[in-house]
Parts: sequence; C-alpha cells; structure tokens
Amino acid sequence: NIPLFGKEPAQGHGPEAWGNQCYNALRLTNGNTLIATGNGHSVIEVTPKKEIVWHLAQHDLPGITLAWITSLEVLPGGNMILGNCHAGPDNPQLIEVNRDKKVVWTFKDFDLLGDATAASATVGVDGVLR
Repeated sequence: NIPLFGKEPAQGHGPEAWGNQCYNALRLTNGNTLIATGNGHSVIEVTPKKEIVWHLAQHDLPGITLAWITSLEVLPGGNMILGNCHAGPDNPQLIEVNRDKKVVWTFKDFDLLGDATAASATVGVDGVLR
C-alpha cells in the first residue's frame, strides 16, 4: 500500500489530485524498492519490511511542485530522473534530483510536451536502472 501521508484522496490530474496509484517501482541493488507514487506526488524508498527510509515529497524541491510522478530512473551515480506529469506549465516535466534532494537538471518545454508526460527514458547512458 502506498501511504497517503495524512491526506484525503482527491480526484483530478494535477497537483490538487491525491491518491495512492503507484506508477513505477524499481528494485534497488540494496534490496529496497524505489517507488514513483503516481498521484501521491512523491518518491519513496521502502525496505523489504515496508519501512520508508527515504521520501521526496511534493514540495521538497524549491520552486517545483511535484504532481503525478510517473517515470523513474536511477542513473549510475545514484541520481534519479523523475517524470512530473500533469504539473502544469510552471513546472518541469523531467527532473534530475540527487539523494540530498537537490535539483541537478530539469527539462521544461510545455509547448512541445504539454501536460501529460507519462513516460520518458534516458538514452545513451549505460547502467541506467529502469
């Protein structure tokens, strides 16, 4: 079960929506699972005992609002690339973030991709976990 972190479920597709519709999960080499929580607007790392050991929440990145976190990749150095779907024209569609919750890189082109970037993939980089 994906936690709601004290919020009530809310219908919709943007940052105002809230739920536990997991969109992506990756098994890490340490045995934990990294989960893109979809309309939970976050990424969590969970141990095999279901303990949350890392959590990137909706408003943890200055100037960025996370909406539906869809695509999720881990780069060889440990940084993550997140798909930020339905976040509106003021937010990036793709975000590279490190484990310290620092933004490394963003991609925002609302005219090209619009508000529904549900899938993405990093190409030309060996060792990407997806």
